[in-house]
Amino acid sequence: MLISGSGSNLQAVIDAVSDGTIPNAKVELVVSSRDGVFGLERAKKSGITNMVINGHDTSTLLEALENHKIDGIVLAGYLTILPPEVIKTYSRKIVNIHPALLPMFGGKGFYGIRVHQAVLASGVKYTGASAHIVDYGVDTGAVLVRSVVPVNDDDTAETLQKRVLEVEYKTLVQAVKALAENKIDELASKPVTFFSNEDRKAFVEFARGLTELGRALTDADNGGL
Repeated sequence: MLISGSGSNLQAVIDAVSDGTIPNAKVELVVSSRDGVFGLERAKKSGITNMVINGHDTSTLLEALENHKIDGIVLAGYLTILPPEVIKTYSRKIVNIHPALLPMFGGKGFYGIRVHQAVLASGVKYTGASAHIVDYGVDTGAVLVRSVVPVNDDDTAETLQKRVLEVEYKTLVQAVKALAENKIDELASKPVTFFSNEDRKAFVEFARGLTELGRALTDADNGGL
């Protein structure tokens, strides 16, 4: 797993592997693009090999991945664009979590609090998190899982960021589960969207749009519409 910060999404995956939500998988290596971040402490506490590698040091990163016999890569708050060589080596075996409903509010410059500021400035009524395959573009890979949350009238970028973060965990875990089970292509062809039961009416139009596109819409509380 590649990180750059506190590692809360990393912890969600560690916990999901530990409790069997993601079976037959192991977090073998944690690489941070920054030294001194709390995500490294999370890795140490869980007994996971961890190291700091500059995100632009392609040869060192590839060597570390090869030495640890890494099968798939998870970007969990990794703030460096992966080098093309890494993407080529692990084609369709890299997933990322993004704090918006892609393709909206994705691409170069959309990261961290900036995403939520842009959401509020746009006036949209819903946002969320998206887990997607990493390709050679920025946030352009096929979406695997989305989770939707409302944008409230009194939201600040910080309160919205907190609400989205709460659904990032389950969103990423579902994508990592598909990665571990070699079902990425299957999920990419029929991505899943989660929303809470209380938001059903607010997102009914959104749900209908996804259905028309042949997408799978799953109710987070009741297991489906």
